[in-house]
Amino acid sequence: MKKNINHLLTGKEFTKKSLEDLINLANELKTERDNGVTRNDLSGKTLALLFDKPSLRTRMSFSVAMTELGGKFIEAPANLRKQEEPEDLAGVLSTYVHAVMIRTFEQELVERFASNATIPVINGLTDEHHPCQGLADILTLKQKFGKLDGLKLAYIGDGNNILHSLFVLAPLLGIDIHYSCPQKYLPDGKLIEAMSFHPEATGKIKFFNSPAEAVKDTDAIYTDVWTSMGQEAENAERLIAFEGYQLNSSLHKLAANRAIIMHCMPMVRDQEISSEMADHEQSAIYNQAENRLHVQKALLLNLLT
Repeated sequence: MKKNINHLLTGKEFTKKSLEDLINLANELKTERDNGVTRNDLSGKTLALLFDKPSLRTRMSFSVAMTELGGKFIEAPANLRKQEEPEDLAGVLSTYVHAVMIRTFEQELVERFASNATIPVINGLTDEHHPCQGLADILTLKQKFGKLDGLKLAYIGDGNNILHSLFVLAPLLGIDIHYSCPQKYLPDGKLIEAMSFHPEATGKIKFFNSPAEAVKDTDAIYTDVWTSMGQEAENAERLIAFEGYQLNSSLHKLAANRAIIMHCMPMVRDQEISSEMADHEQSAIYNQAENRLHVQKALLLNLLT
């Protein structure tokens, strides 16, 4: 397989074609798995999983991905590692394993690690970016609608790493993003400026003052928790700020009739999303979670074969 990227740190590594190729491969891998087809492409390869934050979907999906591709994985949670500089950690792990997935806080830590690594580095989540989730979201949209170009996705709630990754990836495949966030919780303006949106991107990004305006006639409505890991002390203040931003039936009725419901999980039911919407027949929430496995398989094949 021709390698399209060397690392996945933000998603900016992709061209339009390389992103399309990865999404198509992920879809093929899902079909293979559904039909009981097995692979051994990564036999003899080992992936290190570094966790500075708790994890369920990231941990499980990468572990299963490596196993089902014939490879192995080793976990190294923060409480079992001594503190050391990212550059030194990268220098050591580059001699032991064939790739590293890092789930941590500051994006700078992943960037510093990658700067001294001689093996592929995958961002499994930082406070600034969550590209693996963004890939799973795009695969979900493709499965639900067949084509991506011209779709409109509404995002309401906290302008966090999920929204940042959608900004980077979705417009590259022609998806428009309509977003609405409370003024204090808008996406990071400096970070958005630094992203320097891809010249191949045809999808548009537009801010709306209210969730109702943002979701009007869109094909998908996306939300995330109002209080992420490390923000627990702000919870009371955030609950007040996000009043009126719940993804519920009243909001869903304003979108297109076919609009799907999206959430990256974990979710706080009846807070940022009503239970009715989470369990709705047009909810794609569990599809998104499953698709983490398929896009990460495609990513690992791209990076390691």
